[in-house]
Amino acid sequence: MRILKHVTQQLIKIKKRSQSNYLVDRPSKFWINGIPNINEALHGNPQHPKSTVTKWFGMDTEKAFDKVSPPHADWNFTKDNVNYTFNSLGYRGSEPDKDADYKVLLVGDSHGFGVGLDDKQIWAHQFKMLLQEQYANCNIINCSLPGGSNDWISRLISCAIETVKPDCVIVCYTYPNRREAIWDSGYLWQLNMTIPDNDVQTEYEEFQSWFMTVNEHSDEYNLVKNQKLVQAMCKSTLLIESNVTQMHIIERDITKNLNYIDVARDLSHFGPLVHRKFARYMFDKFIRKHDVT
Repeated sequence: MRILKHVTQQLIKIKKRSQSNYLVDRPSKFWINGIPNINEALHGNPQHPKSTVTKWFGMDTEKAFDKVSPPHADWNFTKDNVNYTFNSLGYRGSEPDKDADYKVLLVGDSHGFGVGLDDKQIWAHQFKMLLQEQYANCNIINCSLPGGSNDWISRLISCAIETVKPDCVIVCYTYPNRREAIWDSGYLWQLNMTIPDNDVQTEYEEFQSWFMTVNEHSDEYNLVKNQKLVQAMCKSTLLIESNVTQMHIIERDITKNLNYIDVARDLSHFGPLVHRKFARYMFDKFIRKHDVT
């Protein structure tokens, strides 16, 4: 009965909205041109770091590290050898540079962000090192979002491409079961396996209702929709695409060769060897497409 009551309430709201004038130009704040406000995307966190360097972030916490036993002899992480550098927009890495010789807009999830790895270990930085052999003054704008969905990836590119005007867009699509969901309160949530950390019962119910729409068919539909949107936005821009599955393939190959799993400091995300090999994989794709164009 509780579920039926909420469905009835939502139907009443929908009916009221249907009587309003949808022809009025009222752009969503989430689709304004420019690089999106990370505070509204990263689970609404108003304390997201900007213009600073931190030692810990997200799942990579000092408290968790204190309980860790090194998983293998080559795992050399300490409390002091991982730096997270955030630019003035709150994204990881350097500031956007409109005067760069070559600009790359790079978008992904926490694997693109590089949770548990130092600035110089993540694949975005490794890709930049390779790119500098051709463009000494290149600029990588890494807008990868921990917990981000493919909805986030396509929305960011759609909003940011005219502002950034990149020479190349690099995308690493994430797990297809992720979504962007907007609660009745207007609160945007990157829908993944993380349960909302608040005491508002109605938002937990909305969270549950969104998960009821996630299945193999809707995953495929949503992934292809976002891929097509990205491809449409990049018709005049060099586009390099891959997905997180490729990183898992690289991880499995490394595991076979070294007999251990290459993991980051948080023991959950891909380690530095995976990032280095994935950067090379993406750079090789870049060279092939760049030479053709």
